[in-house]
Amino acid sequence: MVLQLNFPSSLGDEIVALRKQDTRNLGLSGWQSRPYTCQPFSWFDEVYRSVEQHLGTIDSFWFNVNAQGEGTGWHSHSRYQTVAVLYISVPSGDIEFKDGASYWCETPKLGELLVFPGKLDHRVRPNDSTEQRISVAFNFKGK
Repeated sequence: MVLQLNFPSSLGDEIVALRKQDTRNLGLSGWQSRPYTCQPFSWFDEVYRSVEQHLGTIDSFWFNVNAQGEGTGWHSHSRYQTVAVLYISVPSGDIEFKDGASYWCETPKLGELLVFPGKLDHRVRPNDSTEQRISVAFNFKGK
């Protein structure tokens, strides 16, 4: 399922500023914030409430920033029935899915909230652009 969400134009800048505060050493998978189990940012409140309104109670969320050449390897969120990714900046990098012998990919667009079952294996292809790819990932309780 794909939903289109509006978000403040400053959201990407806020996420990049948060990333700059994080001094952890990053690998080729880019930067992921720590997972948050509550919403501590005033600049994210509007988006957080909108996502919960559409999909139910958020269990955890985190921010992702991928520079050129960075992507995310195969993984799933099998503890959760529903997960979603909101795309804040999408210069390149499809998301790929596999379920047994089935395989497909999606090309995300700006403002899309891509919703899928947590059991699905997925990965994000490396960012081929010099522009940063920015997204927010969500895990949902129950539902």
